[in-house]
Amino acid sequence: MPSIKAKEPKPAARKPAPADLVAGILEGYANRAVFRGFSRGPATATKAAFKVLWHRNRFFDIVLDTKTNTITMPLVLPEVEPAMFKDFKAWIESRHSKDLVEHRRIDTKLATLTTARKAGNVSLTITAKKDLEYATRKLIHTVHEIFLSFLTDGPYFDYMVDKFDLDPDKP
Repeated sequence: MPSIKAKEPKPAARKPAPADLVAGILEGYANRAVFRGFSRGPATATKAAFKVLWHRNRFFDIVLDTKTNTITMPLVLPEVEPAMFKDFKAWIESRHSKDLVEHRRIDTKLATLTTARKAGNVSLTITAKKDLEYATRKLIHTVHEIFLSFLTDGPYFDYMVDKFDLDPDKP
């Protein structure tokens, strides 16, 4: 009679390192042509840098900090005046509202999004509370909405012409 062997358990899938997880997500967007370019930059044990070519053919830096569980885009909007930043900050805070549809909302149990303005330049930082993949995707989706909604729906046409070389005859 043949002996019956117990099935050996499959080894648990290893979670990728945080930098590899974020790089994989960003590279996936580049492979689907959301970004026109993607590259990994320098990395240390706790920080990793990435660069994407995206809206208005601009390069965006993305910095992962595993000590603070944050992903930062140091320059999302250049040369923003205080009045525009006030509107922008309110718009960013509204991303946490339960009034937004779920796919547009940032669940504060999973992540929080903040903005800052330094020397007129606006940055975004998302802090992952539980899920780095969720935070990464929400940051990218929010930046996309900034260019497709906040800037185009608000009174910022002249800003886009001036700062992003938008052709006023072909918006």
